[in-house]
Amino acid sequence: MKQCILGLCAVALLASCGDPQESASMTEAKAVHEQLTRISGELHDAILDAMEPLEGQIDSAMVAGDTLLAAQLAKLEGKLDRIDVRFHDWSETVMEIPGQACTHDHSHEGHDHGDHAGHDHGHDHSHDHGATLPDGLSDEEILEIQQALLAALDSLRADFDRATE
Repeated sequence: MKQCILGLCAVALLASCGDPQESASMTEAKAVHEQLTRISGELHDAILDAMEPLEGQIDSAMVAGDTLLAAQLAKLEGKLDRIDVRFHDWSETVMEIPGQACTHDHSHEGHDHGDHAGHDHGHDHSHDHGATLPDGLSDEEILEIQQALLAALDSLRADFDRATE
């Protein structure tokens, strides 16, 4: 009996030596960040998929003499390009959470941005996180930042949805 109690005490002592328990705000901030990662990847893929066929469609419409369709497609291409630029500007503001491994796919291997017939989109596709969280932020402040990033991403997604309706 005495050995059982000593064993339980040893287990409890070892368990208490671990990392301090994470706050509810930090747990939620990490969940929001994972959501940001997932949604941003899906949105960026959707933008690229929507833009990919447009140049060929514009060319086909011009060859067929349908200048109205070509103009409409060119207008859509411009909207999508502006959303893509905004997406990349947004991605540069994404701040990693301290202690959380970066799980973003920063490469664009497999993504063909195409040359869009020589159109220069005026942005690079690097995903180095230039934004870092300032030292000394509370878990609640980190959560607020992640929620603000999600709200901005939701706005971009809504603009994309409207443009592609």
